[in-house]
Amino acid sequence: MNKKNLILITIILIIVMMSFFTTVNANINPDDYSGIGQISREDYEQTFNLTGTILNTIMVIGIVISIASVIGLGIKYMVGSVEQRAEYKKTMLPMLIGSIFLFASCGIVALIYNLAMEM
Repeated sequence: MNKKNLILITIILIIVMMSFFTTVNANINPDDYSGIGQISREDYEQTFNLTGTILNTIMVIGIVISIASVIGLGIKYMVGSVEQRAEYKKTMLPMLIGSIFLFASCGIVALIYNLAMEM
């Protein structure tokens, strides 16, 4: 693996690890909390509508990026030489696995969202 890939993977791993350990600095006083009944139905529906919009946006962006990268690699594969085709085959597998993870994670979140909306 060359240095460029190693640096990129290291940066991605650092970002992922930082996202696991971030904390929210909110000004919340636990004494002010008096139970679940304080949330109005309008606030509940507004929150879930916003969540659905964000989820759909992430799914659409992921689909567009995945399709564009598959098309780009497919064109390069068709016009490339034999050596280049072997290299493109190596890059297609991780990209396809990443696309599957993207769709699966969005699907799981969408399933949880739909189950929560039925409540």
